[in-house]
Amino acid sequence: MQKALLSKMAIFVLVLSLMISSIAFAQENSDNEVLSLSVEDAVKIAEENNQQIKLSQLALQKAQLARKELVYQEKKVKEEEDMLGREIISGTFEYQYAQDLGKKQADIGVDLAQRGIEVAIKGVEYGIEAGYYGALLAKENVAIAQAAVDRQQEMLRIAEAKYKAGTVAKTEVLNAQVQLTKAEGDLSKAKSSEEKAYITLKKLLGLPLDKNINLTDSFKESPENLDVTLDELIEQANSNRIDIVSAEGAFEIAKLDFELSSKAYPSNTFTYAEKEYAMEEAQLKLSNTKSSAEAEIRNTWLDFEDAKTNIPVLDKSLEVAQESLRIAKLSYEAGLVRSVDVTAAEDGLKQVQLQRLSAIYNYNLARLKLENSVYFSTAGNASSSSM
Repeated sequence: MQKALLSKMAIFVLVLSLMISSIAFAQENSDNEVLSLSVEDAVKIAEENNQQIKLSQLALQKAQLARKELVYQEKKVKEEEDMLGREIISGTFEYQYAQDLGKKQADIGVDLAQRGIEVAIKGVEYGIEAGYYGALLAKENVAIAQAAVDRQQEMLRIAEAKYKAGTVAKTEVLNAQVQLTKAEGDLSKAKSSEEKAYITLKKLLGLPLDKNINLTDSFKESPENLDVTLDELIEQANSNRIDIVSAEGAFEIAKLDFELSSKAYPSNTFTYAEKEYAMEEAQLKLSNTKSSAEAEIRNTWLDFEDAKTNIPVLDKSLEVAQESLRIAKLSYEAGLVRSVDVTAAEDGLKQVQLQRLSAIYNYNLARLKLENSVYFSTAGNASSSSM
């Protein structure tokens, strides 16, 4: 009986061990599962996890509460004065000044908070798309570097075959080995940059930094014009951009403050002068904000136009570089040129590939910036890359 009990216990332990191993294996597979990400998927994940959007929604609730509190205070004063049958508080300058200025501040505060939610959402979308483009750029750099390694491996194979046939000196093989080592080093650097770009994107998304991801979207390689003109973008920015709307609100408050104060304080008083200076300062800040926004949009527009123009030119240059390398390799195999000539053609092709990729990246990023620059400043949030 004791043996039977021990046998049952052994079976139980074995089954339990298998279950634990199965769960651990399933968990490991889940952790190692590759997450496929489009730009749209990335934006959805970010919006679900982003605290800035929640903070902007809370800011609106606080602004609305402040306005309700002001209305409530006004109502309470009126009720108290109705009970007394005379205006004790509401008829004073101080009360009217505080109420009129408070209402203006509350209305502007609610408007800014409402706009702030939209800006927060668009800001998250912009940041994720820019991060996605950065990861795409790094991914494409790896592809270019890998293709260069493949070509150098082929060159080494050809050089070794020609050396065995006695048609070239050993220096040709050594040179091919050096070029392959250099290409492999460039590939290693590109992979390191890719990993860093992926880490940045995963951090933005709130994903585990060791999570494997696969980017499913690609760059728009065919340049297209925007649906709006430069002047229309500037006009939209003057109406919608959060820094301009905020500066306009500050000017409106300062202007009302001066108008209210000038009714009680003559022009030869310190209070009158202080309020007037504050109004003029707010007006200058508004003008400067509009000017800075316009300059930013114009500069981004130029970046967009430059990249849009460069892509077709570099497409043609790529065709020429590919053909030059093809001819150089055939000529080398025929013994008409040296390996250094093939190396020059190889370097030329790689440089054109990198320049074209840079132009495509800059085009996509500049387009993204222009689409968002009518809502907030995109200066410094993501920069064009030159390789």
